Amino acid sequence: MKTLDRMVRVVYMSIALIAAVAMFAASAQAKPRTDNDSITKSCGLDNATKTILIAYDTIHGSTAHIAARIGDDLCDMGFKVDVKWVGDVADVEGYDGFIVASAIYKFNWLPDAQAFLEKYKVQLAAKKTAIFIDGASMSQDTEKTRAAVKKSFIDPILSKYPDISPVSIGLFGGAFDLTRKNEYTLFEKVVLRIVGVILRLPDKKKVDWRNWDTINTWAAEVGNQMK
Repeated sequence: MKTLDRMVRVVYMSIALIAAVAMFAASAQAKPRTDNDSITKSCGLDNATKTILIAYDTIHGSTAHIAARIGDDLCDMGFKVDVKWVGDVADVEGYDGFIVASAIYKFNWLPDAQAFLEKYKVQLAAKKTAIFIDGASMSQDTEKTRAAVKKSFIDPILSKYPDISPVSIGLFGGAFDLTRKNEYTLFEKVVLRIVGVILRLPDKKKVDWRNWDTINTWAAEVGNQMK
């Protein structure tokens, strides 16, 4: 129990420090998304009975790779799947279900992901929709941590769109790699180094908290809900 309580405190300490740094870097902007950060792919048979759109927003590619893996899993289950960065989605007609995803940045969903929800809220509410987020706040995957992360990053979004009732919500750890030159802003470097200190990371420049078994399990759950 003490270990779980410590994990939850770590999450909130991380959130508080990130917010404090953000106050001194309010004008800092995320590095513009590049083609290297995103993944666009389609898979599955053309005669599949259902087609799913996975629309994601990403900063440095971690969310894109999660979306691509989930897409592969769903195709293996018999779906036809399109994986796209939210800004590349021109139309959502013809899809039988949706997965909407965002990295967590500056304590919030990324702007383009939020714009996607706003633009297509009617269509998302009318079809089976799942959502997932990823970030440093899920560095420890425990029941209490998940509850804290859901309260901080999922509930505020869903409160804006009460007609969207997700069939499943995925909460995943993210990844960062400060050794990639010119990929991170000064704001991001400061925040991630603080997170590294708080979480006592052995390598404070590079970490990957994505649990692919957990992601695969969630994809299977979503697939069963979409059938």
